[in-house]
Amino acid sequence: PIGSALDVEASVRATSVYLPDMVIPMLPEIISNNLASLQPNKNRYAKTVIIEFTPDGIPVTCDVKRSVINSDHRFNYEEVDDFLVHRSKWKEQLDEKVYYLLDRMHTLAMILRQRRMDNGSLEVGLPEVKIDLDSKGQVAGAHRVVNTESHQIIEEFMLAANQAVATLLNDHELKFLRRIHPDPSPRKLAKLTQFVKEMGVETEEITNRFQIKDIVTKIAGKPYEQSIQLAILKSMQKAVYGPEEERHYALNFEHYGHFTSPIRRYPDLTIHRLCNQIIDQQSPIQDLPKLLALGEHCSDRERNAESAERELKKLKLLKYLQDHADKEFVAVITGVENFGLFVQGAKVPFEGLISVTALKDDHYTMVTGAHALVGHRSGNDFRLGDTLAVKVDHVDMERREVDLMFIKKLLSVGGPPLNRPPAGDRGGQGHRKRRGNPKKRSTLRAIAKRKKKRRRRR
Repeated sequence: PIGSALDVEASVRATSVYLPDMVIPMLPEIISNNLASLQPNKNRYAKTVIIEFTPDGIPVTCDVKRSVINSDHRFNYEEVDDFLVHRSKWKEQLDEKVYYLLDRMHTLAMILRQRRMDNGSLEVGLPEVKIDLDSKGQVAGAHRVVNTESHQIIEEFMLAANQAVATLLNDHELKFLRRIHPDPSPRKLAKLTQFVKEMGVETEEITNRFQIKDIVTKIAGKPYEQSIQLAILKSMQKAVYGPEEERHYALNFEHYGHFTSPIRRYPDLTIHRLCNQIIDQQSPIQDLPKLLALGEHCSDRERNAESAERELKKLKLLKYLQDHADKEFVAVITGVENFGLFVQGAKVPFEGLISVTALKDDHYTMVTGAHALVGHRSGNDFRLGDTLAVKVDHVDMERREVDLMFIKKLLSVGGPPLNRPPAGDRGGQGHRKRRGNPKKRSTLRAIAKRKKKRRRRR
């Protein structure tokens, strides 16, 4: 109930926190993992959104009802993917009603997805990589989560329900916590345009979502895909909760809110309560200042949860690197600066720096427009998106940083020829070019320190 000890604690937490080795639930586990969790052959109270679609996937009517659900069968994603490939095998194993329901679910989901994409919905983001933990909670490896059609079925139905309920509440002229994703600023889009062009992708000045979709299509499978996807993400604003009547830019939905996860997100719970009042034909009490404050609080808690997940994941990955310092890793260059190269592991998703001073084979200068470090010798260059073999040089657990050693280049993204620095140019923070028989840099520093001490004594 609203105002109960359980409700107050849930509102303070505002979200469940998903860490690599544990979950801190918003609601007690007896609720989140049992009473409110769909389990086969058990009655569970629920809210059901009934949506009527045209054959083209256009929603016509929507209604929300209190319901009791009894699940006939529990699938995991892998089983549904197998069902979609081997229909005949599953037809023999499943009840006829379950088989044809799953078949129709797939058909409808793909229609909804195609319509959403045609209307300008953006599919932007880096591939999700989950770290694998052993029985002691230490990193044993990692795997990439592939957005297969089984995932897309659930995704499309969740999006449809969220959009339908938000539209219903808007039609009732109610204030509620929307999921707002503001439009990107013109300044950030201009910066994105420049970056994309510098990476060699042809595009006009980026001003709309369909240009972004076109870029995403062009870079698919290219070595620099991850770098440009990251740049697109950085050009976007952060999605937040709030009662303001603003759309969701990435989805291109006029009205959108979170409804489908009331056991792990407090904004969803507030929307369920509004639905109850509509069902009971009650007039909800609307408190805009309170709703604004709650939206800011939930957005803040969401950011904290994401930050905690990132930090713990980073610590576990650093410990993994520390324990595997003698191992070679495959990494992709994700950033180029005059002081070195930022890279990300291809299989194990660590992030680290290769200092330019560790590139001992040449003297390197940064070519800003090309996002590259270029050496004096032909062929010596590093570009955004290049794939390298690296080893661990030093791990600093306190600062959450790892320094890496460059072993060899495995794959180059290619591109136009780079202007090499003139002879004698040391280049950025690179190495001193020796002439004659000069003293080493460390020796020169030591001499300078001794002279400084002598002056102080005088």
